[in-house]
Amino acid sequence: MIIKENYPILGNYLGAIDDLIFYMYRGRRCIRKKPTKVKPPSSPGQVAQQERIASIAIFYQALKEVGIYPYWQKAAEGKVTNGYNLLVQQNLPAFNSNGMICDFSKIRLADGILTLPDELRVNETEEAGVWLLEWTNTPHQVNARVDDCLKLFVMKDCETFDVEPLEVAEGRRRDGQVRFRLPAHLQEYPHLYVLFCSHATGDCSKSKYFNLIKKESYGYLSVDCHRTAG
Repeated sequence: MIIKENYPILGNYLGAIDDLIFYMYRGRRCIRKKPTKVKPPSSPGQVAQQERIASIAIFYQALKEVGIYPYWQKAAEGKVTNGYNLLVQQNLPAFNSNGMICDFSKIRLADGILTLPDELRVNETEEAGVWLLEWTNTPHQVNARVDDCLKLFVMKDCETFDVEPLEVAEGRRRDGQVRFRLPAHLQEYPHLYVLFCSHATGDCSKSKYFNLIKKESYGYLSVDCHRTAG
C-alpha cells in the first residue's frame, strides 16, 4: 500500500486505472496494485496428481477400518513426517492418472522396521481352494522375533480400494508356514498382502504382495489395469 496525500493530476479520483487501484483507507488516499490472478491447477499433470491424492484418501480410510493405519503412525515416529504423509508417499506410484490402482505390487498396506522372513512364497495346495504360505526363518535375523504375528489381507480390483482381513489361525514367525483359504464372500479378492507385527512394540513389517490369480508358485508380481487418462 502506498499512501498519497496529494495526487494533483487525478484530483480526488477513486477507482482503477490499468493495474492500479486508488482507494480511501482511514481517511487517507492510497494506491495499490491489482492482485495477480491465480490460475486454477488445470494442467494434465496437476489434475492427475489430484486424482491420485483423492484415491489415496479413500484408501487411507480403508486401512483405518481394518486397523492397519496405526502401523503407519508407528513407522513415522522419529521422522520429519506423519503417518498419513508417509502412506501417501509410499503408495502414489501404485495409482494411475485416473486415480485407479495400476499396479497392485506397488501398493504398500503397511510399513515399519520389522524384517520380513526370507523366501516368502505362496503355493496352491492339492486341496481345492486351500493355499500354503511358507517362509524361511533365518537365524539371528535383525528386527525379528519368533513370536511376531502374521497378518493377511486381500484387495479386490483396480477401482475398489476395499481391504479385507483374512481370518486364519493366528500364525507366528516361528511356524514357518500357514494354510489359508478365501471364504465365499472374498472369492473375487485375489490380491494378497502379507505382513508381520509385534504385539510387544506395535511395530510392523513392510507388506509383501502375492497375486492369487496365477495357479503356481510365485513371488512379487504386478497385474493389469493400466488405463490412463486421455
